[in-house]
Amino acid sequence: MLVADPAQVRTLAVTSRGHFRAACDDFAPRECIIAVDGPGPMTPNLRLLPLRRIPRPVFPFDPETVWPR
Repeated sequence: MLVADPAQVRTLAVTSRGHFRAACDDFAPRECIIAVDGPGPMTPNLRLLPLRRIPRPVFPFDPETVWPR
């Protein structure tokens, strides 16, 4: 198994959406982190999910959702 010092590599890819950030705070400024939505069992972009049996509009799937006052 190859283990590299993350602070010494030019590019580091992780398969996590968030918990890696605490470990990277010391050497990777937030503006250098690029989040991507690759193929897999789940996406953080809920609008991409093919949900057809839910009442519409509903937040967060529909940006025009209005909360009743």
